Amino acid sequence: MNLEVIGFAFKKAVSLLLMPSGTIFVCLFFGFFIWPLKRRRNLARSLFVLAFLIYGLAGTAPVANFLICSLEHSIQSDNSTMSKSDNIATAVMLCGGASPDENKPIADRLTPNTRLRLIKIRELCRDDSNIKQLVIVGGCARPSGCSFSEAQLSYSWLKELGLPNNVEVSLEENSRDTEENIKAVSKIMKQMPFYLVTSASHMPRVLFIAKDMDLKIHPVPCDFQCSQNHWSPWDLWPNPSNLKKADLAFHEYFGITWLRLKHYFNKARNI
Repeated sequence: MNLEVIGFAFKKAVSLLLMPSGTIFVCLFFGFFIWPLKRRRNLARSLFVLAFLIYGLAGTAPVANFLICSLEHSIQSDNSTMSKSDNIATAVMLCGGASPDENKPIADRLTPNTRLRLIKIRELCRDDSNIKQLVIVGGCARPSGCSFSEAQLSYSWLKELGLPNNVEVSLEENSRDTEENIKAVSKIMKQMPFYLVTSASHMPRVLFIAKDMDLKIHPVPCDFQCSQNHWSPWDLWPNPSNLKKADLAFHEYFGITWLRLKHYFNKARNI
């Protein structure tokens, strides 16, 4: 395993630990580890309380929805980085993860995010007869490697769903995360305009990277998770589904923060 792979794995591990569920695990792990040390029991208690507070907040519907809705509401029609007069003949879809378990059917190996993106891209290609090319982007995000790329698995399921015969499909199978995805798309599309399909919560980070690369993107968000329902007292009771939603939001916020820091450091270095 070379240094580049180790660095990629380290980045993924840090992002997992910084999410609410990861922080809860760290607090509980060190709390139980420290508890036998009588002089450190106050620290252990503090870690247990912190884990309880994080779950009690991030696991509630109002907090989880506030986090995810802030991301999804930032996607407006004016987020398009091209003019409406541009003729769009290409659609690009970013994969959202897949399981390495080869014993499962293809649909079960794809994450819900990826399946919803595939359904959206299929709908887009069927509704817009101008689209002649589809690019599915996604390699293997696992440092240990995969037998099939996310793009391959996605295309296999898309063929089962059915796609217009006039749409030519190409796969990008080397990129491992969002930043690499967009860099790969930039090499393929250059200055050509295109539709880009990904989850609504993921789109702000994608557009931030694309803006730096001067790509002509028309965003097509899907997989909306923001709930507009009126709250009830039961929504204040924490549950794992809300914690998962908060994890997703934190992952995106940390990703955007990391990109902004890189952008400012690079700018300062070039002064």
